[in-house]
Amino acid sequence: MFYPFILIPLLTISLSAKEPILAILKNINSNDLQQFTLQNYSFYCRPYGIVTLEDIYRSPIASDTCKKKVIKFYIKNPKSKYFSDTLLKLFQMYHIEFKDEKCILYANGRKTLSEALVENGLAVKEPYLKDEIFKYIFDEAQKRASYHKRGLHADEVLKNCMIYYKK
Repeated sequence: MFYPFILIPLLTISLSAKEPILAILKNINSNDLQQFTLQNYSFYCRPYGIVTLEDIYRSPIASDTCKKKVIKFYIKNPKSKYFSDTLLKLFQMYHIEFKDEKCILYANGRKTLSEALVENGLAVKEPYLKDEIFKYIFDEAQKRASYHKRGLHADEVLKNCMIYYKK
């Protein structure tokens, strides 16, 4: 017989573990917020190690010009606003690791959602990121986005909005 009170400690152990877990994608709120379920437990994930355009828009240090530029960018590039919707599939199982209260979501093989967002110019590496492996991965993804002039790298004003977040 299965006892539900045993599930809570098991779930707590698996959520605090450093190893990936499999969770089902329940909802994609935006590029920087996804909802998952693990058995009967529902939780939200924000991408690890990056600052997204949505973060910039919500930031108290972003100027009105930057906020307007983010809105204009998404109006002009609606597919970018829903990039996570095209990359991720609802009700699919994904490997997730938890780190610094954020999620490392393996969206496409070994490629994380964070890396895909940076590579498409929809995010930059978080300033002062201490994780050397992800710092390298995100630096390389930023170089590719800049070279191909994707997302924020295609627009000088938007690029200047992100300058405060690049280190």
